[in-house]
Amino acid sequence: MERNDQARHASRWHKYVQVLVFVGYVTAICFAGGEMAVRIFYGHLRDYNMEMWRYAADLKQPLKNRDLPFHHFPNKEGTYYGAVIKTNSLGLRDREYNPHKPEGAKRVILLGDSFTMGWGVASEDLYSKRLERILNSSGGTYEAINMGTGNYNTVMELELFKWKGLALDPDLVILMFFLNDTEPVPRERTGLTYAVVGHSYFASFLFDRLTRLRSRFFRNFEWSTYYRDLYSSKNSASLTAAAQATREVVGLCREGGIRLLIVNIPELRELEPYRFAYATDYIRGLAEETRVPFLDLLPALRPYPPQSLWVSNEDPHANSKANAIIAQAIYEKITTEGLLR
Repeated sequence: MERNDQARHASRWHKYVQVLVFVGYVTAICFAGGEMAVRIFYGHLRDYNMEMWRYAADLKQPLKNRDLPFHHFPNKEGTYYGAVIKTNSLGLRDREYNPHKPEGAKRVILLGDSFTMGWGVASEDLYSKRLERILNSSGGTYEAINMGTGNYNTVMELELFKWKGLALDPDLVILMFFLNDTEPVPRERTGLTYAVVGHSYFASFLFDRLTRLRSRFFRNFEWSTYYRDLYSSKNSASLTAAAQATREVVGLCREGGIRLLIVNIPELRELEPYRFAYATDYIRGLAEETRVPFLDLLPALRPYPPQSLWVSNEDPHANSKANAIIAQAIYEKITTEGLLR
């Protein structure tokens, strides 16, 4: 009797294993088919989120640094959202620079996220390169080095500045702030998660569609609500980390005799009325506390229809026109404050 029970028990487990193997087999086939389909029809499916994911999958290398989990691969190139992004030997979207500053030249470093990197904008139209041309046209020799990286926040910008920026011997650092720079540092993905999430077109497609559905049906996933939550008590640890990182940038610049300018980039979806003054007040308060010159770009951009400043109708990153306005406003602030004298 006992043997019969054991046999029935073993038979049931054998059937369970068979079912699990079959389900796994079917899932793998479906996933492989979905992967193939998305790759074949990617040209018709791609949008801002998919292109941003592809940029991250192709150009970002994971790092073993809790506060800087990724940076661009050096000397890589790809076309994303209609713009070529090419990195130099430092992993920056810029040309090569001599590690030693040329005699008589002055260097400006711009720290920032995808706005500074220039998402969807040609290299020559970036506000870093436009600023460099304006400075050189006024006499002298100037280099404006773009250290912007997509999905960076203030903590990560500080880490990159310590790692690669200080060695470039800048005369002026411009810390570009956008209201989502108080986000937590993203966790490093490793192993199977990195392989699937970081390189599967199908997984990215599914995640993108799920995100769209959530933002449509759940208010907490709406973009303006998300920004507001970044400055609430829910995000106090990240707010504190961003403030500490800003103060550390200030300290490093003062120790090195480097001038510093903090610049606020407004959310371009809606400029009048502007709903995110709380984020501007946050970064302006840090600038005043640390006695650092501050520039709010909202007055320079507000006269223009918001959509005329966007990369596309679905993507409110700054386009070429907006980059030109930003470069001119920064130049005027540098001149007024005498930051490169």
